[in-house]
Amino acid sequence: MISKYPFFLLLVLIMCQGYGQNNYYFSSSIGNDSNTGSQTDPFQTISKLNSLTLEPGDTIYFKRGDIFEGQITINYSGAESLPIVYDSYGTGALPILSGSNGNNGIADPVSTINIVGKQYLEFHNLQIENERFDSTGADDDKSFGIYFISYKSLPGSGNFEDVALFKHFRFTNLVFQNIYSLDSSGTPFNEIRSSGIHFFNAFVNDMVIENCHFTNIERVGIWLRKYVSDAIIKNNDFVDLGGSGTIISNSKRVLYEKNLMRFSGSDRDSRMTGRGSGMWVFGSDDVVAQYNISQHARGAGDSSGMHVDYGNTNILFQYNYSEDSAGGFCETLGNNNNVIWRYNVSINDGTTDRGGKNRLLWVSDYAFTPKKSENVYIYNNTIYQGTDYVNEMSDSEILLKASSLYFINNIIYLEPTARLGETAYLFDVDTPNFAKNLFWGGTIKTEFKNLDATRVEVDPRFIATGRRHFSGYQILYFGYAVLGDALSFTEPVFPLAGVGIFSEITSNVTEDIYGNPVNLSSSANIGAYNGSGESNYPEVTTIEAESGTIEGGGTEIDCVNASGGKAVNVISSGKSVYLENINITMGGLYMVNVHYANPIRSSFKLTVNNGETESYLLPESDAYCYQSGNPTAFPVICNLNTGSNTLKLEGTVIDKIEIFSVNESTLDIMDIPFLNGNDVRLERMVLTCEDTLKLISENQNENKVEVSIYDLTGALIIHEKFFSIDDVALPLNTLSSGVKIITARIGHHLFVDKFIVR
Repeated sequence: MISKYPFFLLLVLIMCQGYGQNNYYFSSSIGNDSNTGSQTDPFQTISKLNSLTLEPGDTIYFKRGDIFEGQITINYSGAESLPIVYDSYGTGALPILSGSNGNNGIADPVSTINIVGKQYLEFHNLQIENERFDSTGADDDKSFGIYFISYKSLPGSGNFEDVALFKHFRFTNLVFQNIYSLDSSGTPFNEIRSSGIHFFNAFVNDMVIENCHFTNIERVGIWLRKYVSDAIIKNNDFVDLGGSGTIISNSKRVLYEKNLMRFSGSDRDSRMTGRGSGMWVFGSDDVVAQYNISQHARGAGDSSGMHVDYGNTNILFQYNYSEDSAGGFCETLGNNNNVIWRYNVSINDGTTDRGGKNRLLWVSDYAFTPKKSENVYIYNNTIYQGTDYVNEMSDSEILLKASSLYFINNIIYLEPTARLGETAYLFDVDTPNFAKNLFWGGTIKTEFKNLDATRVEVDPRFIATGRRHFSGYQILYFGYAVLGDALSFTEPVFPLAGVGIFSEITSNVTEDIYGNPVNLSSSANIGAYNGSGESNYPEVTTIEAESGTIEGGGTEIDCVNASGGKAVNVISSGKSVYLENINITMGGLYMVNVHYANPIRSSFKLTVNNGETESYLLPESDAYCYQSGNPTAFPVICNLNTGSNTLKLEGTVIDKIEIFSVNESTLDIMDIPFLNGNDVRLERMVLTCEDTLKLISENQNENKVEVSIYDLTGALIIHEKFFSIDDVALPLNTLSSGVKIITARIGHHLFVDKFIVR
């Protein structure tokens, strides 16, 4: 049959397939705006880019290693399946896009990339800066990397999703740094907007920001300030920002996961705002924050690891690690409904440093019009309080004010001289529900403990109390007061669990931060760990810094409070110490605890086996060695090889390092339930050194097996791998007599038992 509308069909075909999908290349070093724009004949300037007529499917490429100055104005939208893409080409460092061209009398734009009501846009593999020096005559207290505004108005319904939304925004592998306004010193804190990515009055749907790095910014890394929905923010680093890593306000359906936030609220640069939680939500609905790490948040207001500001509904914070944050652990302000804090680990949160609020447990009625929050759930979290990085003992406040508050199955562990709730205590909860919490150590406000008639007051038996990493807060197998002793109860509902961007989120918790399965309707543990109990303390290798090879002018110094009374000074550039011949029985992921003494924030560098050098910002300690400083420890995770390893350390005064395995203590840990004797067993429990050790199992024959044998001190004697459990046959001719411990990893299961060599 011949169509009555052949021209119309041809036009549709052209519209669907006829987009140019052009590639335009730019190089500031070898390009020319008179060129054709090909890779071999690139354009040069941002002005040329702004003059191009772009079509859906087009890609703009910036040459790596080049610097491009001026504001990019996004004048065109892509289309579904045909976004307009901004990317890099070539080799070397990411291309730098800078709105500012320096302190030269030429006005610097407010943003490097300016987007007004466009959509289907992607940005990949770029470095974006905007350090402003010269005034535009307005907005001199603002600076942005990428700025989006729609100029749409909120409809009468008050629901921004009742109008047509701009769609599809992707930001991947971007670096944002050196973003500062001309001068915000006279601007109130809450009106300082400078940020890396800023969406205001956006009316945007479908956004992904991942694998980006934000540092050295006046205030915020990412700010979804108004009207964004279905946003995923994951695997980003926010390090040394004047304010928060991320602010989510007046938005809906946001998933915030696996982000690292360190030194939010920094004051390292005088232009920084010096205050901010790692991440916070305001006036938003349906937000999940999980598997995030927040450390060293500072500031005189808020400045918690992450916090829930006011006017939110259905907020779920789970599986997060918070450490050394000035505000505290569970800051929740007023006029919220259904806020859930569960299975998080908090270490040394709450401090008075730089005016910190120091409120470890903090629920408030603060809102535009004060109003208590309803249905605040804080359950199965692990909270530890000891000494901070400057070796001051914790003495935090408790301020709880809510309509209804549930505080269930939490562990609060204090070192002997730590205090909680003694400095300040407020309890104003209309409907409290406190049950089966564990309180141990220190001094905990009696009135607070008495809220829980079913409380447990025994040592929970952490595997490494005081460790500044959540791996230390798993429970040993003899932690009987914790294992299986939690209160079973009906959990709160997260209404959008399993839907859309929350497709993998469950309303009821199904695992802990370590990957162990959880079912709170049956038997579960108190606290954030729900495994079957760890079999032994981790083996630790300690190496004194002075035992290494010191180079570049570094010096061995006396340090009365250091291990052995000695330390190594490699603060200055070029100075280093090599720790060689570090023997590792089995290669893999290890934690290196660096013990250092440096009363100013320092940039520590670690090079493993002459590979790539990694840099870390270390918090300040209490003093230098010559000032009777006490070393403090900072954990670094790295891969070590089987056999001999070399570590090169730079940038601080180093006392010693401690090395221990964290293969089973990462955020991606697999489920490792213990197997009982009916599943697998030793063929014989008593053997001689002439015998062969064998394992017997009826149903595990197809699984690969890793077997380790330890003596009673925890020292590893044998480690072997086998293709199946039938292959396990270990000669014992190298073993001395006595009791030994065997562990066997069989698939995703772990078998532990003892045997005797006669």
